[in-house]
Amino acid sequence: MLPKELRLRERRDFKRVYQRGQSVALPTLALYWRKNGALNPRIGFSVSKKLGGAVLRNRLKRRCRAIARELLPACPPACDLIFVLRAAAAKADYSRFKAEMSQALALAARKGGKSRKEFKA
Repeated sequence: MLPKELRLRERRDFKRVYQRGQSVALPTLALYWRKNGALNPRIGFSVSKKLGGAVLRNRLKRRCRAIARELLPACPPACDLIFVLRAAAAKADYSRFKAEMSQALALAARKGGKSRKEFKA
């Protein structure tokens, strides 16, 4: 389990990241992120009911948390991160899922602190 200070849990925090953050989409997941001004990254997960029942959704979130713990050093510091799982995540094996999470984090670190508006221009 991720330590409490590394978890993104409140609705207002999720909403702020979705509205004012940046995003990158991959086949199994989408990653949204935004600078938070804290020293550590905070990580949240979102799995839609469209993916399946509670057992499947919770299994996917457990897998995400395990991978997030392994990839924590690769997370950009001082960012709120939200991993939104897509339908392909339910069929992906662990190694592919880990590779895509790592790729998404690398893209987030590369894009840095720019806002969405700066990328659209």
